[in-house]
Amino acid sequence: MKKQRPVNLDLTTIKMHPAANASILHRVSGVIMVFAIGILLLTLSTSLSSAEGFAQIQDYLDGFFFKFIIFGCLSALTYHVLAGVRHLFMDLGHFEELVSGNISAKLIMIIWLAVSAVIGVWLW
Repeated sequence: MKKQRPVNLDLTTIKMHPAANASILHRVSGVIMVFAIGILLLTLSTSLSSAEGFAQIQDYLDGFFFKFIIFGCLSALTYHVLAGVRHLFMDLGHFEELVSGNISAKLIMIIWLAVSAVIGVWLW
């Protein structure tokens, strides 16, 4: 028996709610942090290898590209921590309804943007 169901293949017509976006961003920030660990460990290893390595890392920190990478790492870490705390509250039984879940998702995104702006000002 074949069921006749409507199939929506146009992904641009699907509107996700803020809680879904927050969940996806939480996963993306986790993946970014996995790559950030490698970059930060390489930076630490180079800076601790010798005085020349430390000077080299200091020179890198003056450049835009390295500051942008550090900004991305810190921004991903900030979002991952905020969303993780939100998930912990959800595990305790808070923010499980659609309305409160969407409000908490919007709140962590606003806090994340504000903290990311502060990190950007601090780096540059």
